[in-house]
Amino acid sequence: MSGAAIFDRAWIRQRRVSAVVVVAVLLLALVETATALIAPLRAPGDADWKAAAATVRAGFRPGDLIVAAPDWADQVMRLHLGDLVPIKMAARLDDARYGRVWEISQRGAGADYGTVAASTRHGALTVRRHERQAAAVSFDFFDEWQKARVVRVQPGGAEIPCEKLADRFQCPDWGFNFVKPQLLEIGTTMRNALYAQPVAGATVVVEFAAVPLGRELAVGAGLHHVWRRRDAEGTVDLRVLVDGKEVGRTRASNRTGWKVDRFDTGAFAGKTGTVRFELTSDQPFSRHFGFTAEPRS
Repeated sequence: MSGAAIFDRAWIRQRRVSAVVVVAVLLLALVETATALIAPLRAPGDADWKAAAATVRAGFRPGDLIVAAPDWADQVMRLHLGDLVPIKMAARLDDARYGRVWEISQRGAGADYGTVAASTRHGALTVRRHERQAAAVSFDFFDEWQKARVVRVQPGGAEIPCEKLADRFQCPDWGFNFVKPQLLEIGTTMRNALYAQPVAGATVVVEFAAVPLGRELAVGAGLHHVWRRRDAEGTVDLRVLVDGKEVGRTRASNRTGWKVDRFDTGAFAGKTGTVRFELTSDQPFSRHFGFTAEPRS
């Protein structure tokens, strides 16, 4: 085969590849343009939100949970129904303690909160009322933070007590070494959590005695402060024990967001026990950690 023929075939192949690339770019441009034109038509308007909010208000009972789907619509939902979503509810550990859940959804989004007892359409929005058996919560570690015992355990095992103040437990030597209840930003969501920072070479211990226990212990945890998360890459480990027996561990990193683990405590159900949280990190710099928990039946 002559060199000219080989050159011609290679040139034809290059032209075909170029044509395919051009067609792909044109198709992508058409899709993006269509999306830009269609998306506003699918978005709910103010009238849709007002109608959806009126439906929720008409059937709302104290203690009902109201959520938006997708999650990014939460701020718009609270613009219309914020008076029915107190801080404690908005910054909840998760939704398990709520038996009735009002979900305002758009664009096909939604979650399984139980049986759909009612569903109505309001333009681009759908309102669903879910009903289910709510989890029975026997203790709230965030609300009961003052009942804790907080110590810093040194590498040799010596315990250094942390002083209980009006708003926190303050440990000696380092101002950042404290445990306090606070509304934290974790994974771009607001959470009520016990704010605690790890200490190099030591273990921060938060311990509660005589906790009424259920079949599981739900533990939510994550790293606080979007800007501080960008300053470092270290992880934080949380070990959970009941009466000296480890029931679970969880790890928080820049990528885990607000993570909820459910540890089996069936062996302690119906009893009271000492719940101990042990907080450590190999790279504690700029690790602003928050956690909370609920024993449930």
